[in-house]
Amino acid sequence: MKTKFWLTGTMMMALCGIGCSSPPSAKEVSDTTASRTSDMIRATSASTRVMGDMSAFKSLGSAADILQGTFAKVPVTGSPSTCTDPNGCSTTTVPSNPIPSDPTAADAEAALVEKFLRERIFIEANVESTEGDSTIFRINGDDLCTPMDSTAAVDADCVKSVDQLELRIRATSTGKDGLDLGFQISSKRTEPLVLSFGKDTVAVDVDLAQSKDAIQFLSPDAAQQLPRVMVGKVELRLTKNGEQDLTFSTGVLDAIQVELDKDGATQSFSTGKANPLSELRMDGVNKRISFDLNLGTTEYKGPYGGTSSLSSQQVVYSLSGLSFAFSAQEGQDDFVVAHVGIGDAQSYMSLNGTKVFTADLNAASGRHFDLNLSKGADGLPLVRVLPEFDLVTQFFLAPLKADATAEVPSFYEDQTYHVRLSGSPSIRPVQANTATGFPGGLQVVSGELSMQGKDATVTVPAGKCLVSTDTVPQGGHPLLGHFQTRDCQ
Repeated sequence: MKTKFWLTGTMMMALCGIGCSSPPSAKEVSDTTASRTSDMIRATSASTRVMGDMSAFKSLGSAADILQGTFAKVPVTGSPSTCTDPNGCSTTTVPSNPIPSDPTAADAEAALVEKFLRERIFIEANVESTEGDSTIFRINGDDLCTPMDSTAAVDADCVKSVDQLELRIRATSTGKDGLDLGFQISSKRTEPLVLSFGKDTVAVDVDLAQSKDAIQFLSPDAAQQLPRVMVGKVELRLTKNGEQDLTFSTGVLDAIQVELDKDGATQSFSTGKANPLSELRMDGVNKRISFDLNLGTTEYKGPYGGTSSLSSQQVVYSLSGLSFAFSAQEGQDDFVVAHVGIGDAQSYMSLNGTKVFTADLNAASGRHFDLNLSKGADGLPLVRVLPEFDLVTQFFLAPLKADATAEVPSFYEDQTYHVRLSGSPSIRPVQANTATGFPGGLQVVSGELSMQGKDATVTVPAGKCLVSTDTVPQGGHPLLGHFQTRDCQ
């Protein structure tokens, strides 16, 4: 008997050690949320302030401008560019940092947020109850809508709207340094969003099914417009790796599936689990930036739409995936864009089960490729491709001509295009030369570039340039006829 009592007591202590933590106090919640939120605001400001002056991408922007101007009049979309400005109608200059980075403004914003959380939200007066290891805060309209400046008027409509939410925040300690805040809506306590604080990270998780329930409560009239199926979970996360070193990441934690019934037809969207989906790291100390993307299979299915005879036919857009990884450091003359791909299978568009467009990238060489970019003597990048770039696209768009608004070019009615860079290839942009009449183009430095279509081939050997022309020679291919091979001078 004593042995059984001892075993029972030991098991109870072990279980409580795992899951029987005490609910956090209002002060503990306010201290954690206020201090870590303000710290992240300051850290983000400091990191973006340092990264804002990086010049590592400037040569890429210049190269893109050259190529855009050179090939702008090739009617890839069916119509040539209407740009008449000799200096170009658009620019790909790297934009300035969109995040305010003034340290004084950042400190003021952080202090205001901290004051708001400590004095308005996570206060003892707002504690409604404790449930197990959680503390429940009931948030009213006055808490959220009253300006911090006591002389300013309260927005009565804001107060009414917030009160209708029946907003509660569930605060639960998670380990030594963690805290989860679950935002609950209505008397059903639907919890569409959870804000998680770790020692050096803040994450927002959104549950689509719970979000659907919340929307139905907030606007019953909108219930009929909501998707019949709405499931999946996504995450946004900010992680502090060190001083002036942050990572912004997104993730699809659970596969997303959305289905909407409308006008007697079903539209659906789906994308696979991907965690992380994307990661942007800004290391201000080493002036280094990196970005990774890894999108899973993503599909849309629904009626073609419009008023043509195709309107009720089902169209499917299927992207097998999208990925690349990129990093650059200030002062670096070369860097790599790695694992570039559009998934591990064929991407396509189909109409009533028949494919009208397909795309296969490097189908015989791993479905991915790497780009190595190094700075040339002219300041523009030399691009090396490993192992190759091999893109095959098939266009069978003739059925879409039943839709008068589609404007299907003849060279997309029934065509297969094969673009390949092979033989340890490398390429570089070459600027126009008004003295010689060279219009600017793309030089094949090593390897070979070939572009093939029905009864047409353009080949650019090493040392030559690919350029474009406004007019197609008599009898030339309506699309590939706009490309020519010539000397780079």
